Amino acid sequence: MADTVEMKIYQALLVGVQAFPLPAGWDLATRVALPGVPFTPPTMVVGGSRVPAPFISVEAHFNRSIETDLSLVMDPTRQGFLRTNVMWPKGLAIVDAYNLAGQLRAHFRRGTKLFRTDTQVRIDEDPEIGVLVTGDTHHTIPVTTRWRCYPQVPA
Repeated sequence: MADTVEMKIYQALLVGVQAFPLPAGWDLATRVALPGVPFTPPTMVVGGSRVPAPFISVEAHFNRSIETDLSLVMDPTRQGFLRTNVMWPKGLAIVDAYNLAGQLRAHFRRGTKLFRTDTQVRIDEDPEIGVLVTGDTHHTIPVTTRWRCYPQVPA
């Protein structure tokens, strides 16, 4: 069975996340929570005590497709969003969290193209940095990257 467009879109998005240059001392396995991958939030030692450490969580979302072909022969334009959440422990300088959110925004800036075999996922608008959400242990800064996958035009 051939891979679906949805699978290739998902893979392209995750490869794009994995290409993000992490801050010094961070690694993908312990600081980035990828969808469907077991993850334990990291901790660090501050003043002799073990406290929560910063990390990034990732979500891939598909939205409604857009039909562009009146004959209904071509695939629709698929669209959705990639949400990367900067998870920043309470008590650490929140300005550093906004800096990391800005780096994620710049990584997926308008004009970015992600590829997987014969499928191209495009970012046609700059990602949005959302409002600060305060949880029990972390502040969350969501970075929402809207994507589109246009159909291949038949030869």
